[in-house]
Amino acid sequence: MTQLNLDQLAARYAQKIVEKGKADIENPVTKALGVLQEQGVYACILYLLANKHDNILKPLYQLVGELPGFRGNEKMPDEKIDSKEMLKFYGDCVCSDLDTLLLVKELYEQTLIYARYGAKAAGK
Repeated sequence: MTQLNLDQLAARYAQKIVEKGKADIENPVTKALGVLQEQGVYACILYLLANKHDNILKPLYQLVGELPGFRGNEKMPDEKIDSKEMLKFYGDCVCSDLDTLLLVKELYEQTLIYARYGAKAAGK
């Protein structure tokens, strides 16, 4: 069984966020990070959906798909799902298991931190 390097995954997906981001990506990433740290994963997803930050939301959703419990799982809908389906997925599959929830929260936190610094370095 191969080990999964979560830090490398966080860095890779942070780069995707910065690459897809507009010139002002640093501010929404910082706000999403604040919501994540203060309110949790589900609130962060709600914030990103409500503010239409798809350039942050899609890479984070793809990142969950890299985790062993979700890779190749039929419960993991494809990327073209609507907001209701996405919220249902997070509520039923991510937030229902405490270990998974804490793993996703830490992984998202690290990814958003890397994206924030990446945006600063890129001048975005």
